[in-house]
Amino acid sequence: MTLEEFEKRLRTLEDIEEIKQLQAHYVNCLTTTEWDELIDCFVENAVVDLHSGFARGKEAIAELYKEKISITHIGMEGNFVVQPIISVEGDRAKGSWLLYIQFSLPHKMRVAPAMTAEEDAPDWMQGFYEMEYVRENGKWKISSLKWRRRLRSPRTPSE
Repeated sequence: MTLEEFEKRLRTLEDIEEIKQLQAHYVNCLTTTEWDELIDCFVENAVVDLHSGFARGKEAIAELYKEKISITHIGMEGNFVVQPIISVEGDRAKGSWLLYIQFSLPHKMRVAPAMTAEEDAPDWMQGFYEMEYVRENGKWKISSLKWRRRLRSPRTPSE
């Protein structure tokens, strides 16, 4: 292995670790309802695509999280991401993550956003993040976030 190959390999590993830290920071902000800090994880023209809404640009993303996501994420849930698969190509990267959300108490959900088929919060949910990242001014940020629920417990009759 040449020095140049070694440096590229090391840079890729460092990039992957920085992206893991960014994703963990995002999820921690979601858990603690630190919306402004969470919004800072995104680039200015980022895209967010969730069951509860779609937003393009930081202003619209802030509105989505503060006005819709905050209805169901009230700081009483446990969120964690596992099984990252990350690929880096220069200043761009893609990643997928498995997310678990555990609800600490079955609270009544407001009508919007309709994340579940019932009024009661589930015990837990599982879904996938499909992410895109970009290095901006030497720092990794989220450029695209898509999350889709895969499982929940208890399951509804239609599932």
